[in-house]
Formats: sequence, structure tokens, C-alpha cells
Amino acid sequence: MQHNDLSLRQVLLLDRVQKQKKISAVDARHLKEKKLIEGRSPNYFISAKIAERTAQKAGYIHNRALDDDYYQRLIIEYLQQYKRASRQELNDLLLPKLSDALSLDQKQNKVRNLIQSLRREGVIRNVGYRGVPVWIIGDEEGFAKQEPEDEI
Repeated sequence: MQHNDLSLRQVLLLDRVQKQKKISAVDARHLKEKKLIEGRSPNYFISAKIAERTAQKAGYIHNRALDDDYYQRLIIEYLQQYKRASRQELNDLLLPKLSDALSLDQKQNKVRNLIQSLRREGVIRNVGYRGVPVWIIGDEEGFAKQEPEDEI
């Protein structure tokens, strides 16, 4: 309320967002247009601009998701260091680093999607079996994705 560029309604809606209470889709759209909140329904969180004004910058960083490349690099670095990883080990590596705005199911889906993206690109591969996956760097034993050769 110390900043008079926000309406009372906006302040009350931001308070609801911070307390993780539901807001309507119309209200969420309005706050997003004003760049006051970020995230997706129902997991909205205050924007960087509001976090700075309210001395909640650390909380903002915990809620904001980092880009997929960061998480994929963590997986690759882990596999380069330890040569192999179970799904549980990758969960242990990534789940604590994912956005606090995500539920446990959403975090697990995110890890699955990151792994599958790396697998589709040929960067990693699974040498385990369905019930017990074991992930390794994809270029072991010549598995790396081959680039198509230019035709002359």
C-alpha cells in the first residue's frame, strides 16, 4: 500500500496471491497484464517487480522457474560425473531445485519431460528396464544421434 500506483483491488488480489488463495481468471489476467503476477493457474506468484517492492526477492526466485536448459545441464553433468543415474537419483537432484510454485506431481512430470527431451535428442539413453530405469550419457557405445550428412 505504500506505492500509490496500485489500486486497493490490486493490493487485495496480490494479498490473495501471496497467501496462495484462488483468484478468478479475469482477475489473474488483469494482474498479468499489469505484470504484477506470474505463473499459471492456480499457481500464481508475485512478479519480480512486486517482490522487489515488498522485500521478497528470495521468495520470488524460489517460485520462478529456471529454464529447461539449466535443468538439462544438471542431468548431463551428473551423468558425466557418476556415469549413470536411476530415476530416483535424478529426482533427488532436480526436485529441490524446481519452482516452489509447482506441486510434487508437477515437479515429477517436469523431471520426466526433461529426461525424455534429452533422450529424444540422443543426449542420454536408458540402459535399464521399465521398472528400473538407468540413465547414461547417450554417446557411450556409439549411441549418440548421428547428424545427417550433406548430399553432394
